[in-house]
Amino acid sequence: MRRVIVLVGPKGAGKSTIGDLLEHRLGIRFVRTEPLFLAVHDALGGSHPDYERRGFEAVSEALKKELATADTICCESTGASRYTQWLLDTLGESATVLPIRVVADNAQCVDRIHHRDATIHIPVSDDRIAQINAVAMKVQLPWVAEIDNQGLFEPDAIVQLVQTVLTENHE
Repeated sequence: MRRVIVLVGPKGAGKSTIGDLLEHRLGIRFVRTEPLFLAVHDALGGSHPDYERRGFEAVSEALKKELATADTICCESTGASRYTQWLLDTLGESATVLPIRVVADNAQCVDRIHHRDATIHIPVSDDRIAQINAVAMKVQLPWVAEIDNQGLFEPDAIVQLVQTVLTENHE
């Protein structure tokens, strides 16, 4: 059975850090979505009417490619886009989708955004971050788990939680 862990939460909640952790500690291939969107941005421009849809198509294709060679993969999303459900449904045609909610305090999210590598993240203003994160915090999916990533980063607890999710969702 193929599985896709989808880390869903606000920008700056730590989804990429968690994805990297899962890749290094559990060998789960982590597909960063923002570089895929940046490539579409560079090709079309961020104001192109098809930018968001084409970005999600690029993510879908990258994930399908990874699923061809791996039983379990991981990706990230704010869940704030109208195309999020399309992506989850598309992935669900060939894999079990395991949405994990990632939460963090808004001030901590903004601080993380201001101190991370801007070359691999979609550039957005603080106002846009606030808009995206307000929507992201309201996303409702059939969560299989929640990671509270406020305060200190707890890698061992996160790895244990994901191992439990994978054990409970294995055929």
